[in-house]
This record gives sequence, structure tokens and C-alpha cells, in this order.
Amino acid sequence: GNRGAALTCMGRYKDALESCDRAIKINPNYANAYYNKACCYGLQNNVELAIENLQRAISLDVEYQDLAKTDKDFEQIRGDERFQSLLS
Repeated sequence: GNRGAALTCMGRYKDALESCDRAIKINPNYANAYYNKACCYGLQNNVELAIENLQRAISLDVEYQDLAKTDKDFEQIRGDERFQSLLS
């Protein structure tokens, strides 16, 4: 049951990440694509890559700092001190 759902999600993440990468190739300063990548990695509990991409998004558009504070996609990594320091 759950494993199937998890794998389905994983496949979706892969597609989502690929489309973000295509957008970034076209426009390297597209903050939303970095933010979406951060969300995907956050949902997969991949702290390193979530933070790296969130950092890029925030450096391009500071509004993403506030968005990330309440975004459910980051629930799993919210306790990480690197994540918290990025938002303060």
C-alpha cells in the first residue's frame, strides 16, 4: 500500500525536478524553479539539496523566505538548524 504510493510520488518528484531544471537552463535566475526543487527535496527529506535550492531561491527573491516559513513541503526538515537559520 504505502510503498506503492511512495514510489509513485518519487516518480513525480523526478519529473518535477526535471522540469525545474529545464526552466533553470532557460532562465538561471528563475527563483520559483529553485523553490519548487527545494519543495521536492523537502518532501523527500533530502535536507542538503532542499536547503541548497531554497538558498538559491531566497537569494534571487527574498519573498521565498516568508513562503518557506509556512510551507507544508518543509515539515520534515523544519527542525534542521540550517533550515531555521536560512529563514531567520
